[in-house]
Amino acid sequence: MPKKKNTLITPEYRALNSKLHENERYGTSGAKYVKDVIMIAEANGYKTVLDYGCGKGEFKAGLEYLQNPLVVHEYDPAIPGKDKEPPRRDMVLCSDVLEHVEPELLDNVIAHIATKGEVAYFIIAMTLAEKNLPDGRNAHLTVEQAPWWLKKLEKQFNIMHWQVTEFIIAVVAETKPRAQRRIG
Repeated sequence: MPKKKNTLITPEYRALNSKLHENERYGTSGAKYVKDVIMIAEANGYKTVLDYGCGKGEFKAGLEYLQNPLVVHEYDPAIPGKDKEPPRRDMVLCSDVLEHVEPELLDNVIAHIATKGEVAYFIIAMTLAEKNLPDGRNAHLTVEQAPWWLKKLEKQFNIMHWQVTEFIIAVVAETKPRAQRRIG
């Protein structure tokens, strides 16, 4: 069955992710990127950040620990209380999220992120996850290399900077004007 243009997650996959989030070590990678986000925000005068796919909220906790004044809104469709439509913010952090998105909905999610901030900072794993979903599939549903991810993001964003390590690609990208964005 084809997915609707604005569908971000299916009810079945939301339930699987909610179950996986019961693991105390799942959804805890956000704090690793606090200093990167602070640097991007300060360089551009940003005051607000949307943590898109925030998991346990480690990014926000890391900012609070450093007593940084950035205002963070957390969004995660698999966590009750964080699953409401997020507001637009100056920038979006999307760390360890896109590789978890259902492949047939990936373009929808990237397009949604493009409506939520002027700039997005993506951290995307390019390897299989250490964890599996409750149905046995690997938690990383999309495992692709850097050129594939860049091409996918370029439909909605102008790539400003990217860096690849053995396991991840980090991308800073500016949202394209609406008329220049593409789905599919």
